[in-house]
Amino acid sequence: MTETTLANLEPTAELATPPAGLAKDRIVDFDIYNPFTDSNDLHRTWMDLQASTDHKIVWTPHNGGHWIALDSDLIVQVYADHERFSSFNVLVPKDTAGEAYRFIPLSLNPPEHQPYRKILNENLYSSSIKKLEPGIRELTAELIDGFVDNGQCNFVEEFAEQLPLRIFMQLVDLDVEHLPKLKHLADEFTRPDGSMTPQEATAEFIRFTTPILQERRGSDRSDLLTAITRGEVFGRPLTDEEALRMAIQVMVGGLDTVVNFMGFTVQLLAQSPDVQARIAADRKLITPTVNEALRRLPLVASGREIVHDTEVDGVTLRKGDMVISPTELVALDPDMNDDPLRFDLDRKQRKHAIFGSGPHTCPGQFLARSEMKIFLEEWFDRIPSFELVPGQNLRHRGGIVGGVEPFMIRWPAQSG
Repeated sequence: MTETTLANLEPTAELATPPAGLAKDRIVDFDIYNPFTDSNDLHRTWMDLQASTDHKIVWTPHNGGHWIALDSDLIVQVYADHERFSSFNVLVPKDTAGEAYRFIPLSLNPPEHQPYRKILNENLYSSSIKKLEPGIRELTAELIDGFVDNGQCNFVEEFAEQLPLRIFMQLVDLDVEHLPKLKHLADEFTRPDGSMTPQEATAEFIRFTTPILQERRGSDRSDLLTAITRGEVFGRPLTDEEALRMAIQVMVGGLDTVVNFMGFTVQLLAQSPDVQARIAADRKLITPTVNEALRRLPLVASGREIVHDTEVDGVTLRKGDMVISPTELVALDPDMNDDPLRFDLDRKQRKHAIFGSGPHTCPGQFLARSEMKIFLEEWFDRIPSFELVPGQNLRHRGGIVGGVEPFMIRWPAQSG
């Protein structure tokens, strides 16, 4: 993340050429998919990048070359102002990942996106999610009861990769045997490991999803994928292609973010015994805990494409340029939240953009909140005190959606 090293490098196949005339102190050595240098902490890594410069926006030659917004107001603006910052491309590199990720409604801008978004709102907003809560609670209790007597667990593998993913598979009425494949495909967009190209991931999603939608179109089933096939836009039914692009978007979103958010939350709580003690003594603090976790642990750094040449912080962003906007830096701005790294259940105000802002605010936020609240209620009923197993090398993952490597926690035997 040092300007001096990278600014003097010659462009290669991996490093893009900087915009003409760009000052060297605007150029940073930062790869969103592999951002770590001194720290393996995702949120501190973003803060370190922000602290390394006085600029509100910088440029990196990694991943095709793109801008990175570092100012909290600018980040919110990028997500909200579709007239300057289009969601037609949301991934970098733009020419590979961005071109392969043409799913809806995310890749559409207002007003075109609105009727598509309405279909998701009707099936993912609070009234629709309420009916899922008994099943969420039952599965949560079942999972915890499966390992509580062991006195320890691999939290990511035994819980975080189980609860939200199984609930999502119920929502779309797919057999859990498909989870490993679908999760891998979703990860290839948000945190690619190089095992396939973005185009190959898209092709695999299309091969999997197409026959399912064909089977469900016209059926009387009540799952989310069937609801998409029944959707109407502009006074007509969705075409097969529109339903396919919408279904894939739903699966990518539903198979990744909450998994990682749960991992970040429990890793932080495991290092905060004072917070645990307060929650264990007062269940009314569950909701503030969820709200503070959402404030403290945002994990999305999505992209937008510049619609027309625009001036930002003294530099010209050209039409077609990409800008990445890390939601992490909104919540961690001390002007937004006092002492932002502190996990404070008593905050009077919490400012963040974990669900984005503007027309593409995450439609799955109600399900995420419900899962987190029920999870913490059932967890603290059974495991009121826990800690990290000593000696681990805790590691986070970069990407459009940040992640947590598997880690072990333990608790006193009497907790079970």
